[in-house]
Amino acid sequence: MCPLRVHSWMDIEEHKIEHMWAAVTEKFDCDNMNDQRDNVLQHMRKLWNNWRGSLHKNMKSKSLHEVLKDVPIGVDKSDWEWLVKEHFLSDKFKKSSTRNTINRSKLCMPHRTGSKPIREIIYELAEIQELVQSEPSLTNIEVVERCFGPQCKSHAVGFGGGITTKELKGGSTSKAVLLEELKTTRKEKESLQKRIDILESKYDRLESIVVRQHPSPPSPPPDEECDEECDED
Repeated sequence: MCPLRVHSWMDIEEHKIEHMWAAVTEKFDCDNMNDQRDNVLQHMRKLWNNWRGSLHKNMKSKSLHEVLKDVPIGVDKSDWEWLVKEHFLSDKFKKSSTRNTINRSKLCMPHRTGSKPIREIIYELAEIQELVQSEPSLTNIEVVERCFGPQCKSHAVGFGGGITTKELKGGSTSKAVLLEELKTTRKEKESLQKRIDILESKYDRLESIVVRQHPSPPSPPPDEECDEECDED
């Protein structure tokens, strides 16, 4: 559906864009469908660029003859030949690819996000921050699913593989409920500390009264102690 014989998404003709949008509205429907058009097409553009990027990987460490022979699955042979000869091997694409390679080598921190551009990561982080600020009661996994969609059973964004969303959700307790429980616990702790302080104060006063009523007997003079010891000897 998305044409390959163009150098960029901006080169796709408007009637083909409308054809893509018609395919979406034929399968999905909502009250404000037309309001979502720009967002949907932007997401389609992202998927299209990622797909083309994955196709370019098929050219690495291969001769031109091998590249043209190994047509990717789902791609028409004539479209593949045009994409390789007219786009991937063009001077503009080569310069852009070389520039991106040099820029990646200058990064002070290694890029650990695969082919996802840093600008997209920044956008996603901003989206997460905005959602957390607007709805602080959401749990971490709820934030992830709101920003990245439903997570599969064995992998969750930000948590890695080998973990299930059920384990992350841990029941139906929301962040708001947990914060309220924490607030209650802190109040109970403060109340107990006040009671302990009052009891310690009462104990100190009681001890002072006992000392005044029952003073300790005076110690005998040093000479008397010596005489008694001498008598015993």
